[in-house]
Amino acid sequence: MANDEPKIDQFAAADIDESVRRLLRDLGNPEPPLKLEDVRALQKLDLTYYSKSDLNLLDEMAHRVTLAGNFITTSARRMFDVVTKAGLKALIVPEQRQIYIDKEVVDKKRRFILAHEITHDLLPWHRSLLLGDNEESLSPRCHQEMEAEANYGARQLIFLGDRFSTEVRDHDLEWKTLQKLSKDYGNTITTTLWQAIQCRAPAVPMFGMIGRHPYHADIGKRAGSENVAYFIRSNSFVDRFGHVTDAETYSAMCSYVRPTKRGPMGEGTCLFTDVNGEVYEFYLTSFSNSYDLLTMGHLVGPHRRVVGF
Repeated sequence: MANDEPKIDQFAAADIDESVRRLLRDLGNPEPPLKLEDVRALQKLDLTYYSKSDLNLLDEMAHRVTLAGNFITTSARRMFDVVTKAGLKALIVPEQRQIYIDKEVVDKKRRFILAHEITHDLLPWHRSLLLGDNEESLSPRCHQEMEAEANYGARQLIFLGDRFSTEVRDHDLEWKTLQKLSKDYGNTITTTLWQAIQCRAPAVPMFGMIGRHPYHADIGKRAGSENVAYFIRSNSFVDRFGHVTDAETYSAMCSYVRPTKRGPMGEGTCLFTDVNGEVYEFYLTSFSNSYDLLTMGHLVGPHRRVVGF
């Protein structure tokens, strides 16, 4: 099953929005793209890239880190296990004012990961817990919720809060629009798609997929043995069409997607039933950046049955 972030509590979302607004105001409400080095300077956070082969640095990290509520011993080998077996890509140690990021993370992904860790430090109820970004936790549900909050805050930060929300609503939601906004804000088109799904039209059910190309096995490898790596759903989609699965949306996408490897992949429509049993039509469109297949869909309206004579 695809990764699907928990729905964030509305009060937590409001607190995160206010924290981001305050931070951006302290930075002088900068123009995009946001310089995260300026954010780190304001927050007095240092950045270190670590390597799995650097046992001295891993040992120093292990001395001070509590990972999701579990104390990590001072053994470098134990920290080596954490960053390899548990899939740790980044963590923040507030007492040291230090962020650690795995140097193997590709440049395009580092920006979001860094913003994620900054958000952990920005939010008071996160700062009291030293979280590492991995799959282990004494309280998995709590960990998932806090990671979802940090992801939400990271996107709000690198998209400059309400600025992106306003701008994306002024354009038709097309791939060329997302490509332009991606370049303007300095973020990947994948992250831009995610933010657009979440904030463009809150009342209109929307979803997005990041996954495998049905005709090219080398596109969408992050999905692993599945077809969809991430299933992005707006709050209104969750409320009205929460029972619709990524398998259903992927199947709908496969009905029209082209066999080409890059660029626009086609468009189509499909029907989904809402929580009240009513049938609605959705419009879907897909795009390949050569390493992932991206899809976005939005509600068009009630399905009108054509009755023949």
